Amino acid sequence: MPNSVKDIKRKIKSIKSTRQITKAMELVATSKMKKAVDNAVRLRTYGYLAFSILSKLSKKHSNLHAFFKSRERKNILVVLFTTDKGLCGGLNANLFRKVSKLLDRLKEKYPNAKISFAASGKKGAEFLRRIGKNVEFVFPAFSLNTKFSDTLAISRIAMKGFEKGDYDEVAIVYPDFVSTLVQKPVVKALLPFSVETFSEMLQELGSKFGKVAKITEKDIEYKLEPSPEYILKNIIPQLVEMQIYQAVLEAAASEHSARMVAMQNATQAATDLLDGLVLTYNQARQAAITSEIAEIAASSLLLT
Repeated sequence: MPNSVKDIKRKIKSIKSTRQITKAMELVATSKMKKAVDNAVRLRTYGYLAFSILSKLSKKHSNLHAFFKSRERKNILVVLFTTDKGLCGGLNANLFRKVSKLLDRLKEKYPNAKISFAASGKKGAEFLRRIGKNVEFVFPAFSLNTKFSDTLAISRIAMKGFEKGDYDEVAIVYPDFVSTLVQKPVVKALLPFSVETFSEMLQELGSKFGKVAKITEKDIEYKLEPSPEYILKNIIPQLVEMQIYQAVLEAAASEHSARMVAMQNATQAATDLLDGLVLTYNQARQAAITSEIAEIAASSLLLT
């Protein structure tokens, strides 16, 4: 058999093996995605209503808690949520572009501010170091069976840093799960709370949360018992922790859905390539057989 036919046969075997791997990864990502999406969607209503309440309380009781007080931006912390592994399409690349745009905006708005980073996920940490940014904290990606307690370390770094004055603003960047095919990079201003930051968040997320969490024009007076100070001191940190946890769940759902789609496309591409190679292999094999028959026929004519 000619060498070209053997090469095609070797390629077919290699692509079949690759297709089996991508199909297996697609099935694994599908099973993980279902659970991750359910977790993210179940917490969504509570998470955004909590952020809405925080923004309204910040307007009424801005002097009762440190998280409501805006100050000059000298130090800014950006928490970036990415993945530990690749093979998830353009998910991480879109997040990196979002971070680049955020950096340009912050430099323009606060030219003298120092911007530090905390990264959740190896891909994000590698990107930030590659562009020469200061990465103060690195955490693994919380992509599977994440518990609320798992994210407390990130929350406490953000809250304690803001309380001590190490950071004057804290923002988080994460992929918001829109659908299986769409994961939207989002920037959310976490601290300090204000109605303005809440309005910006709604614009980032789009209209899908308009009914769940929206800015009301009415001036609502909240009655807080036993005292506003006691309530705010206990509830505000919990609501901040919930915002971090919501971002982690959205990132996990986005990662598994993006990986499932990427592996599905890879499997389909392998199938299309395989079909073309099989056709080429059959044509080359038929041509080789025809050539051999012709040679045998010619030899028999010479002998007669």
